[in-house]
Order: sequence, then C-alpha cells, then structure tokens
Amino acid sequence: MITLSFTVRNHKSIRDQVTLDLARPSLRTLRPKDGDWSSVTYPLTGIFGGNATGKSAVLDALKHTFLAIRDSATSWQADRSMRRHPFLLDGTVRESASLYELDFVHEGRRHLYGFEVDAGGIKREWLKDVPATRWRTLLDRDRERSSIKLHSSIRSVGRVTSRELVLSRALLLDHPQLRPIAEDLTSSFDLVSVKDSHRDQRLRGIADSLADKSIDFADIETLLQVADVGVTKVTLEEQNLPENVRTILARLDRELRDGVEGSGASESEREELDDEDSELVIRSLLLTHRGTSESPPFSIHQESDGTIAWLAIAVPALEVLRWGGLLCVDEIDASLHPHLLEVLLGVFADPLINSKQAQLVFTSHETYVLSPLSDVTLEPEQVWFTDKTYEGATALTCLADYPRHPDANVAKRYLLGRYGGTPRLSPSALASLVDTQVN
Repeated sequence: MITLSFTVRNHKSIRDQVTLDLARPSLRTLRPKDGDWSSVTYPLTGIFGGNATGKSAVLDALKHTFLAIRDSATSWQADRSMRRHPFLLDGTVRESASLYELDFVHEGRRHLYGFEVDAGGIKREWLKDVPATRWRTLLDRDRERSSIKLHSSIRSVGRVTSRELVLSRALLLDHPQLRPIAEDLTSSFDLVSVKDSHRDQRLRGIADSLADKSIDFADIETLLQVADVGVTKVTLEEQNLPENVRTILARLDRELRDGVEGSGASESEREELDDEDSELVIRSLLLTHRGTSESPPFSIHQESDGTIAWLAIAVPALEVLRWGGLLCVDEIDASLHPHLLEVLLGVFADPLINSKQAQLVFTSHETYVLSPLSDVTLEPEQVWFTDKTYEGATALTCLADYPRHPDANVAKRYLLGRYGGTPRLSPSALASLVDTQVN
C-alpha cells in the first residue's frame, strides 16, 4: 500500500475537514503515465506544532480508520454504541457525522475508500478505483437510501449490520474481491505512540517475537549498534507468572472453553483453543553492554529512555522498510538525539534503502530537521503545521501554502510563529504565581 492522502472531519480536536497530502505536485492526473507511484509520492511527512494543537489527533484519526476496517465487524460489535470520537466543543458538530477517507495505491492501482459515521452507525461508505482513466465505483453504501450497491464484478457480502463496515465484513468473510484490499490496508499500517504503556507493549512484543523467531537477535543488536548505546548482545529472560495469576488465567480459560463447547463449535475450533494454551511466562529483554570487565546483562527496564524509545521506533520502522506500508510515529523526537532522528529519516528518504516505497508520517516539536544543519531535506509539501483556532479546533496547513524565499531558514521562521503551530506562551502568568507564593 502507498498512501496518497488522508482526509478527516469531526475527530477529536479536528472539527473541520482537513487533508494530509502525501502526493507530489507532479501528480496531476489520476495515475502516473509511467506507472511509477514512488516517483509521485513522498516517503516522509512531518507534522509540527505546539502542545495540544492536534498533531496527535491527525495520527489518531488514521489509526481509527484502520482499526474500523479491522475490527468493526468483530470486536466492536460487542460495544453498546458505535465507536467514534467527535469534536466535543461544539454541540452541533458533536451530533454530526465524522468522515474518514483514504486515497491509496493497492497492487499498482489507485483506490479511494472512505466512510461517514455518527451515533447511529455507518452513514455512508464508498470504495472506488481507477482501472483506466476514470474513477470506477466498486462500493456505494447509503443509510438514507437503505442501500449497498456493489459493482457487477464484486460478489455480495451478505447482511451487514449498521455498525460494521462492508470492508470489515469482507475481511471477516474472506471475500474474494474485497478482502485483499482490506488486508493490505490493515497489515500495512502501524503507529508508534510516545506513551509509556505503548512502549512497554512494544518491548513485550519484541521479546515475544524473538522467542518465536519472527525477529532475529542479530536484527535487534544491529539496531542498537546503530544508536551507539554500547550494547553488544541481546538475550531473553523468561519468568513464570505468579501462582495467583496462573490460577485466575486457568479459571478464565475454563470458562472460555465451556462457552466454546456449549456454542456448538466444531472439533477443529476446540482443538485450536487447546493449542492456544499459553506458556504462562513473562519475557523481557536483557542487554549486555561493552565495558572494561565482564558484567551481568541489564534488564531493559534499567536502560535509558533513549534506548527504549529507539527500540520502540526502530523495530516497526525496520518492518515497514522491509515490507512496505505506512508507519506513523507520534513525537518522534522524544528521547532521541537529533542525529539519530536524522538516521531514521534518512533511510526512509533513500530510495536505494527504501525500495518497498515505505512511508513515514511523524509529529515533532524538533525544529532541527527543518534547519539548514539537517542532512535530511524536506520539501515544503512534506512539512505540515497544526494550530488551534479560537474555538479550539485544529487547523492543518502546509509549508507550501506560505510564500517564502527558497533559502529561508524554515526552523527559525517557525519558531518565530511565521507558520503558526507555535504555543502562545504566557511567562508573566507563571511569574505572577511565583510572586504570589513568595509574598
């Protein structure tokens, strides 16, 4: 999958419709004449802005889109209402529909997929492609007309509930025409959050992947050597779960098993459940550092925030570079040295390394990559800014929309507030608080 653009409306702090464009200005037709999509799309896109201006909301909207495709026909059905995150500072907007739309390339062909959702469920859903020189409608769903229209080449998906996407149902049913599209979308997206809970989950996932050999120890060791954190070897530590936790899990397992057996599940399904009997172990990474004498390995939790942040970002980055897709990283500069950040951005920007046309969308406060000191050059169309309006809504603008001299110091002008996206600070208010306590 190659992403051309993403459009969202009424999601968290995003009230009005905004579009994040990842296509180059050279794409003036529905498809490139030579069929080379990598030449008309950007591998890097940076979103810059002050705290609480909505940078993370843009990435969260992307995540919500892919999760809806993956889960709305399965786990989301257990919810009492439709999962959505509307803009809450305006009562009228809160009740209106939210929109999500992806313009992307699947198997060399351009597609447009989107949906609108409100409290009642899926209001609209559409899927188009470009087989020749025009858009062709593959799916057109409209709740007001109570209709789901499919192209003659698309097999029926059967009954679809009001709170599930047709594309999600197709993924569940192994639909011959729609499942490959849904699977490509959901498997090609990943998001790295700055939250500690997310990083802990990433580290556990790395440990489990090393245990089942889906990731090589040599890969992790090489990534750590790139960061020059002094690690020479990576091993795993496995500990059994405490007895009280094992007892609780065993009871839950019995209840789940009884539910499966009582539901008329097939013998193969019950055997599959037996195969999922967990090893009941906790795995964690152990890192050995170089030194003047032999020393015991350190637990990953004894490592610096920078080492943990690098692993949490570098491993999914390696995966998307190997297989292609879209990686989003929130606050990519958190705990990373600017030069290490440049290394990461540089491999995405290098077509010889990034041969699978992987794309990285990141948010950042770090202006170093915008300065003349940076080795990574971002074109104006690759730089986006978020700002908050007086009503508390996120505004998304592109550097290309601002008039500027080609040799202008973008980092300096950004810090001066020329492009918006910088916090409106009030140091005098903080000073008054200090004076109040002193007096």
